[in-house]
Amino acid sequence: MGVSQHPVAEKIQPEIEQMLADYGYELVQIKLGGRPAHQTLTIVIDKPDGVDSNDCQYVSQRLSLLLDMLDPIESSYNLIVSSPGIERPLVKDDDFERFAGELARVRFVSKNGKRQTVVGRLAGTAEGEITLETSEGRVDIALADIETANLIYDWEKEVG
Repeated sequence: MGVSQHPVAEKIQPEIEQMLADYGYELVQIKLGGRPAHQTLTIVIDKPDGVDSNDCQYVSQRLSLLLDMLDPIESSYNLIVSSPGIERPLVKDDDFERFAGELARVRFVSKNGKRQTVVGRLAGTAEGEITLETSEGRVDIALADIETANLIYDWEKEVG
């Protein structure tokens, strides 16, 4: 995808992914933001049967120990561990294939350089592009052009 990550988040991502995998979790997203001395490191986790507050607390304790050892952030910071929620962010390229058939919102930079947002059903990936089935038809978007993407809770699917 076209969005770049904070250099510190990029540096610590492999260690965090490995630690989470060791405990049966998946790293969905890692973000570092805010002003120095007021930064927030947000780690979004998931597992096959979902994540609850106990999972977040458990992972937060383990991540605190790992981050104390790695000491990647020079100033103080807040650590937040959360679930992806029902409108899960789609961050990795294979997320678009994994969640094929689901409703999603994709923000991207079009060929003419304008930002656009498209809502549709994910129809898979091929040759570096995702396909969305929208009310206006199929839309192909290059993975490299995507700024943000997330699932949209499908109320009709739940009711139907």
